[in-house]
Amino acid sequence: MEVKKMVKKAWSIMILMLVFLYAGTAMADVAVSWTSPQPGNYCIGDCVTPTGSASGSGQTGGTGLDLILVLDTSGSMAGAGITALKSAAIALVNSLPSATTQLGIVEFDSSASLYRQLTTLTADRLAWAAAINALGTGGVTATGVGIQTATTELTGPRAIAGHAKMEVVVSDGNWNSGVSPITAATAAYSSGITVHTVGVPGHDATEMSQIAAAGHGVYTNVTNLDGLEDLFAGTTGNLVGLDHVDITLPDGTILADYTTDTLGNFVLPDWTMEAGANTFIATAYDTAGNYASASLTLNGVNCNPDQPVPEPSTLLLLLGALPSLAILRRRFSR
Repeated sequence: MEVKKMVKKAWSIMILMLVFLYAGTAMADVAVSWTSPQPGNYCIGDCVTPTGSASGSGQTGGTGLDLILVLDTSGSMAGAGITALKSAAIALVNSLPSATTQLGIVEFDSSASLYRQLTTLTADRLAWAAAINALGTGGVTATGVGIQTATTELTGPRAIAGHAKMEVVVSDGNWNSGVSPITAATAAYSSGITVHTVGVPGHDATEMSQIAAAGHGVYTNVTNLDGLEDLFAGTTGNLVGLDHVDITLPDGTILADYTTDTLGNFVLPDWTMEAGANTFIATAYDTAGNYASASLTLNGVNCNPDQPVPEPSTLLLLLGALPSLAILRRRFSR
């Protein structure tokens, strides 16, 4: 009997070790973090609106995002391509959180230029839309130079320390001028920048997927220009390889498959602070079933001594009375 118990115990330990190892592997390629508010003390009754970010590429920002759109404006993008690209870029601008996002634009054709430097994404969306709509087309495709230009901006003085650094490269072709985009993406990642790619009809799928792999990002194949705007708006998928995000509120309520934008940002419903620890948990899943979790704990304290917090026994009495009040209400409503 003792031998059987020892064998059973050994198997149990092995199973636990396998579960632990599997869980560690499952969480390797997914990241989720809380952007705001900062953990600490908050007055009971105050309203907070937690925000966070998730990604299937393994990187999110702790305090916000510095993002460069690297846009192909070569001659092959003329017509329907550039029209769809402009609409998609404007949709992305309109969907991103203002307070925690810096945005810039690099355009590339035979060369590349910083079309719009990193700037806090304020409520002035019309100015961004006007700048995007003014993009023209012409020349060949220097994708690598575009990535290099974006990397220079993301590692320069306008970048904010603590923000995630990200590039989204959109192209319909393959590079035929300047440095290799795979080399440029590798260098970008070594500087702490994730490089995602979006290929529109006509692009080289192998090349765009290799760029994303070198930049430890996600490659998205858009087979129909009509779907590009919805993709960038976050209504038909996302650019960061997420499947879904589940949120657990401090009272145990689970918000399954919670809404995120196309870059994985999410904003929770307003929450009224309660006494003690108010803990929010976000669990993100990628399309392969890998996952990661992050918790945010805000401590509810009594900031007004003239209005003491009810004792636990009083709270229990109040909670116990609620079902009775509900029953009485139903009776009187008949």
